Amino acid sequence: MARFGQRRGLAALLAGLLCVAACRNREPATAPGGVSSPASAGAPSHAPAPAPAGSGVATGSADPAEPPPPHERELAALRAFEQQRRAATDFATLPPSDATFGPDPYRIAALAGGELFVGLLRGESAVVVLDRDGTELSRVAAPGSPSGLAVSPAGDVFVVGEAARELAQYRVAGRRIARVATLPVGALGMRDIALAPDGKTAYVVEERAGRLLAVSLERDRRPGNAAARGASAAVRELGRCHGPFRVEAGAGYLAVDCLLDHTIEIRRDRGEVVRIRHDGPMWSFAVHREANGDLLVAAGGVEDHPLEREDGGFGYIDSYLYLYRLARGAAAPSRLAAINTSELGVVTPKWIGFRAAEAGAMSVTVAGYASASLLTATWHGDFTAAPQLAHGELVPGTTAAQLAGDGTLVAANPLLDAWIVQRRGELRVVAVASTGAPGVARPPRTSMSRVGELLFFTTMMSPWNSSDGKLSRFTCETCHHEGYVDGRTHYTGRDTVHATTRPLFGLFNNGPHFSRALDKTMTDMVHAEFRVANRHNGRDPWFALTSADVPWLGRVPGLPAQLPPEALREAFMTFLMDFTHRSNPAATDHDRFTALERTGAQRFRDHCASCHAARLIAENPASEVPFERWEALVLSPPGPIVWSNAAYAKTGVTPYVHASGARVPPLRRLYKKWPYFTNGSAHSLDAVLDGFAASPDAAYHAGAPADAAVVRLTADDKSALRAFLDLL
Repeated sequence: MARFGQRRGLAALLAGLLCVAACRNREPATAPGGVSSPASAGAPSHAPAPAPAGSGVATGSADPAEPPPPHERELAALRAFEQQRRAATDFATLPPSDATFGPDPYRIAALAGGELFVGLLRGESAVVVLDRDGTELSRVAAPGSPSGLAVSPAGDVFVVGEAARELAQYRVAGRRIARVATLPVGALGMRDIALAPDGKTAYVVEERAGRLLAVSLERDRRPGNAAARGASAAVRELGRCHGPFRVEAGAGYLAVDCLLDHTIEIRRDRGEVVRIRHDGPMWSFAVHREANGDLLVAAGGVEDHPLEREDGGFGYIDSYLYLYRLARGAAAPSRLAAINTSELGVVTPKWIGFRAAEAGAMSVTVAGYASASLLTATWHGDFTAAPQLAHGELVPGTTAAQLAGDGTLVAANPLLDAWIVQRRGELRVVAVASTGAPGVARPPRTSMSRVGELLFFTTMMSPWNSSDGKLSRFTCETCHHEGYVDGRTHYTGRDTVHATTRPLFGLFNNGPHFSRALDKTMTDMVHAEFRVANRHNGRDPWFALTSADVPWLGRVPGLPAQLPPEALREAFMTFLMDFTHRSNPAATDHDRFTALERTGAQRFRDHCASCHAARLIAENPASEVPFERWEALVLSPPGPIVWSNAAYAKTGVTPYVHASGARVPPLRRLYKKWPYFTNGSAHSLDAVLDGFAASPDAAYHAGAPADAAVVRLTADDKSALRAFLDLL
């Protein structure tokens, strides 16, 4: 086995971005006199309470001789900005980010001949045809929030979306694309699609239930026949896992990336399943079938090493490119290479492509979502030898790409809302026009929000970090795929406490932040993230950025020549304020509760809402909405209720992350979160409901006493609650 990018030494501490601050090792903020003080909503967590008017007591520092904390004036201005934004926001109608974050070009595939491409605009629910220069030639409606794309050998285009229960078929004539058939599939949350080599079957992965489905395409779908009119397709379930979001099919194999299980499952002709398992998520993969039937599998993911926590940091969390061989008849794959791509400038690799080179050589090209480099590793017939490495210029944000025969690369880039074309060393960024609703232009996002998104998803928050030893170059998304979770339950470095990853959507109205609730305001949280991100790289976290520090910033239109430190923090806050949860497709396809959902809402009100309160702002009791408003709010696109009271609770889920227990977690978009509970002990919602019990003065999720006063949920209660929770 060849291993590249070996760790150099055992550096004691981690440098890197700590956006997963659920378990950050920082002491609670204290009020004057050293008493822990949960700040009121919107107030700085370390600010003393204002003195009564006319009391003659000076406000500010408890000790007039004590100098203020560094940069206190700028932070005070940021707190005022936060409070102003909060006061001006109607959280009941704050739109979901999938409706406001732009076109989001997400997938791309080549059409026959390689002169035209077809792409998906996830934010526009559209499918488009492009030429080799990234110029859009035509556009037509796609299933809601499209994320899966496949092209048949005959040139037909198949698309599935997260917010639709259908598979759509298209044909391209000249430069125009048109839908020719729609197949109801009966699945919701479809993330990707692949076609069998004979074109008779489509394989679809469904995120919500974790299913891999085989959909028969052996019907005549000419316009006017039953299938074109919407007759249901024949669907078979082949398997289940947690977080399936990519699928690939070829001669003799069917492969699925189960993100939250940290597994790539490969099904072979005889039906057996072989698994590649890692210690963390894999964000991309590709399969190449060799002439002898062996499979080469390339995967891009986080370092295959237990996450290590020391001094509040994260250790061994670089990005890697892995190469495996699965020989015919072998019961398990063998690892051929593990390349530290963070060390080589490619962070969070979301796209990988194989390409057979001359004289039997094999190349694997990988692009990072968080960085501006394209890396190609070429092996010349012997995978035990070090590959030849070649770098290419790119911009951050690649989620999919196509390599043409002449080396031209055309990539989908939702981060910059653009198609990227790289040809003969020249790089072009082709902005995608946004139309929003038919005939209605989408309001442009602010430049501050876009800068904040770059801080979140790229290495821009700490561009000077190192991959030496266990130090790592990574971003928020290393542990929060697309802003949600990574399926890990990691050791926090404190006592015996383990903790799961929480989504980073919806933080604006979900304070205090994270399981230990140490950050009472977003200002404090963001300032702490800059400090932690740069803790061990020798840089003062109060820094400005220019294109000299981040050269690719020059390719992002509308940015100033310099971003001062307070502007960087305001930008990060602005993005997090805009980073609302995506719409829940299970809730937006009907406008009234079903009978079962209504019963579930009633059971939730009776058993759960004392902790998971129906508030629009978690820390503000006055924002709680009455039961009669639940239906309209839950079934609206924002789904704005947070379902938390922002307090600590001890419910038997141990060990506790804080002396008072754990902060009551919000339940919004629960279907995107797995596993459940702070310690990750529940692997299904059924397990969550099975363990629930309540007494007159306590609620339990685990360890309920065997007491006659303790009430448990009935089978009917659990069925109704499961239906209601699916809507949140």
